[in-house]
Amino acid sequence: MKLKYKILWFDNEPDWVGSIEDDIREIVEDEYCFIYDKELREKDEPKASYNNYDLILMDLNLEDEKTGDKLIQNIRNLDIYTDVLFYSADGISTIKKKAQTLGLEGVYFSGRDKDAFIAKLRKVISSTINKVQDLNNIRGLVMAEVSELDILMEKVISKYFVENGNDDKIKKFNQHIIRDVEQSTKRKLVRSNSCDKQCSHKWKDMPIEKIIHLLDFDSSKKAQTINIIINNEHIDYAAKNANFYEDYKVDIIDMRNNLAHCISELKDGNEVLKLKKKDAEDIVFDSDMFKSVRLNIQKYHTFFSTRLLA
Repeated sequence: MKLKYKILWFDNEPDWVGSIEDDIREIVEDEYCFIYDKELREKDEPKASYNNYDLILMDLNLEDEKTGDKLIQNIRNLDIYTDVLFYSADGISTIKKKAQTLGLEGVYFSGRDKDAFIAKLRKVISSTINKVQDLNNIRGLVMAEVSELDILMEKVISKYFVENGNDDKIKKFNQHIIRDVEQSTKRKLVRSNSCDKQCSHKWKDMPIEKIIHLLDFDSSKKAQTINIIINNEHIDYAAKNANFYEDYKVDIIDMRNNLAHCISELKDGNEVLKLKKKDAEDIVFDSDMFKSVRLNIQKYHTFFSTRLLA
């Protein structure tokens, strides 16, 4: 699971699906701060992939050569064990009998009544999300999504400084990025009789298209470069702190670094991730904090994709 909560939905009545979709989107996006992503199919598709979904919704009475129960049995035979919610207008007892007859495991059941279906679906979604809300999965999700933000920033920087670059833009990059890197490096050096700190950074003789893909050109330097672009292009951005860079540092970079050094603890019977900082209040990553993290990642992803790369 990444930030998208992916549902594979088998139903041949798109109007009924459409009538409840807003309720499902609200559960996924408003309650858990994931991105709702649905694929609707009326029947099985040859050579289809089922591995990349968080949940499968299945109408038992598909008007096809395969009913829902047989289709799920075929999916299980492929060693795919994504959670499944079966539903039918015939009622839960009918579905359970078929599931028991076929020996289906890892499936949930619901009738087709809207309120009952939404209530059951809310519990199933909660269960599937809680399965990945452990230390390693959360860290993995955040690291993967922050890496995607890095890639988006590289694309923005390449678009501005390489594809549409000019001498003035390159000059600003040298003044604000390379000079800062050079000065930061020199501050770490100890003066000696044989060194007067007049050396220059190797990036000065390197094209920008090569610099932006270096490991040393990290998230912080990428965000600083994005800040230059926002200022030079007068892009509308409402900063919470001093500027875009300060926002991104707090929301993404510091959060990622803090999360990398958390330990798992129990709080009121629930597992939380806790960062102990010297001379500072402990930082606790609980479910509410993770919702905030997901929202921030979505916010910057949207900003890069729709405002800077459009």
